[in-house]
Amino acid sequence: MVLESISYLREITLLSIMFRTGLSMLLGGLLGYERGKKGRPAGLRTYLVVCLGSSLAMMTGIYLAQMSGSGDAGRIAAQVISGIGFLGAGTILVTRQNQVKGLTTAAGLWAAACIGLALGAGFYSGAMIGFVAIWSSLGILSIIDSRIYNHSNVIHLYIEFENITSVSFFISKVREKGGIVRELETTKVKGADGKNGVSAIMELRLSEKKSHAEIIEAYGNIDGVLFIEKL
Repeated sequence: MVLESISYLREITLLSIMFRTGLSMLLGGLLGYERGKKGRPAGLRTYLVVCLGSSLAMMTGIYLAQMSGSGDAGRIAAQVISGIGFLGAGTILVTRQNQVKGLTTAAGLWAAACIGLALGAGFYSGAMIGFVAIWSSLGILSIIDSRIYNHSNVIHLYIEFENITSVSFFISKVREKGGIVRELETTKVKGADGKNGVSAIMELRLSEKKSHAEIIEAYGNIDGVLFIEKL
């Protein structure tokens, strides 16, 4: 009975489409959750949408091969997916503070191309189920993704200090609380009063179980810190 069920799910049916879509969301989401907990720019939504879109593309290729009775099931999908990567890359930006933006947008474009493949092949059920899943991933799941990221024990900060001594004092305070400063980059800046200061971009790994808003408030009150924001 179990073997018959597995064999049935290998065919392109309404039930197998729903099963593959749900499984791709689950596995992609688990990978994204793990990345999001570590403060990586590509988190739950990005991984989930990429996994979901690739699943839809493969199902479309299989559907085409079955309908035509010949040909490579993955050829068309492979060409479109590699081509859409150039368009998606154009939406990814790195800000002055080395903050990466546009990853989810790029993934959304890539997944939208998969929906287009499905519709072009007449794979309407797959396209509609994929659309609903991607819509939910980009909209509803943004709340979950934001909560995961804002409660991660890893946070990336841009901070302006009075001088280089203030940077050393800040690092010592972080260590006193059991934290670790990583990927530190410092640059000399000139403030509005004409005095020379130091700006820094850093990654903090903290043992404290606090929200990022609480962390920024606490570390922003350390002597020598002029400005602080999360990247």
